[in-house]
Amino acid sequence: MYDLKIYSSHIVTAIKDKIVFFSCDGDVLHELTIQQKLPPPEGTAEEQTGNKQTGKQPAQPSPAHVVTFELCPSANVLVVSLNNKTLQCYKLHQDDGKLSSSLLGDSIPTTRTIVCMRFVPKQNVLIGSDKSDCFEFHVLNQQEHKPKWILGHMSQILGLAVSDDERFIITCDRDEKIKVSSYPDCHNIQCFCLGHLEYVGGIEVIPTQKLLSVSGDRTLRVWDFSEGKEIGQLSLTDPAVGLSVQCVKEGSEMLCVVKSSVQNKIDVALVRCDEPNASVLYDPLTVDDSLIVLSVALSSSLQLVLLVMEKESKRARMLAYDFSVEKRQFTPRGDHPLIKNFDAQFNEATIEQARDYSTLFKHSIDNLSEYFERKKQKIESKKSK
Repeated sequence: MYDLKIYSSHIVTAIKDKIVFFSCDGDVLHELTIQQKLPPPEGTAEEQTGNKQTGKQPAQPSPAHVVTFELCPSANVLVVSLNNKTLQCYKLHQDDGKLSSSLLGDSIPTTRTIVCMRFVPKQNVLIGSDKSDCFEFHVLNQQEHKPKWILGHMSQILGLAVSDDERFIITCDRDEKIKVSSYPDCHNIQCFCLGHLEYVGGIEVIPTQKLLSVSGDRTLRVWDFSEGKEIGQLSLTDPAVGLSVQCVKEGSEMLCVVKSSVQNKIDVALVRCDEPNASVLYDPLTVDDSLIVLSVALSSSLQLVLLVMEKESKRARMLAYDFSVEKRQFTPRGDHPLIKNFDAQFNEATIEQARDYSTLFKHSIDNLSEYFERKKQKIESKKSK
């Protein structure tokens, strides 16, 4: 389990049960380890006594690991989603230039693991989605910790965004759909942004009521999301599974870093908001073939940070790049303090398995007669048992 995100003043990385805050210059600001609250021993008192006499220790559950997290800078609150189906909230403290954290309330149980999260700062709530449903969490209000269901999809939710004016919650899924829901009355669907031919792997809201989306259909699209209208499209070289966006020129040009389904490749595009069809695809960024790109994040200064994994050792590493507007390409920053400090913090961290995006593609059936024949044989074999 792992994640990487860049905020206005922090680069935050999580691997397994450890989260580290770095400054934008790469200095270590704070680290925290998820506190594990183990359940009481199972079994009767006699069984527990018997275990003590035989020296057998009851099996302990595996420690919970970070799935994703979200930081609300205005409230200085970090919310962490764990794979044990809980959310843990932390209050961040800044004292004499030093960053620290403390638990904020009890863990919040969820029906299924939360995989996408976004804050709605003016409403003081967190929107989180599991496999197919979105919930509202009042994490800043200790009396309102019970999640509230607000909207759902018929397919797997892959991305979540909130409009700048907080009037819309935007979600995308494996069924090629982008759904725009009014907020807080999410039962009112504003519209759908339809046109992708494969799963929608990432969405980001950009200025002037526009939305960027990337898909397994090898396109990056620009939408007027309040009307569900596509206003621009750019062809990518490979299916896309993620997106990070920053302004190059305020309100007019956006630099887009697109995580490719190819494990060691990043697509780079410049989207012109005022004339989307004039957008251009730059040369892709390719890392060493021995590495797998796990997460990508782009800062406001157009610095790119990659969380990668070595294929053989499975060791986690960090890479940093600067973007040259004139050359229209990223150049590696092997001397960036972030790389050295990351290695010091996660020197023994390994990633057991990178996320498998191949399951997002739907398997087409070329010969329906063969499919129905196999199905018939399977039904008959079950009857004969």
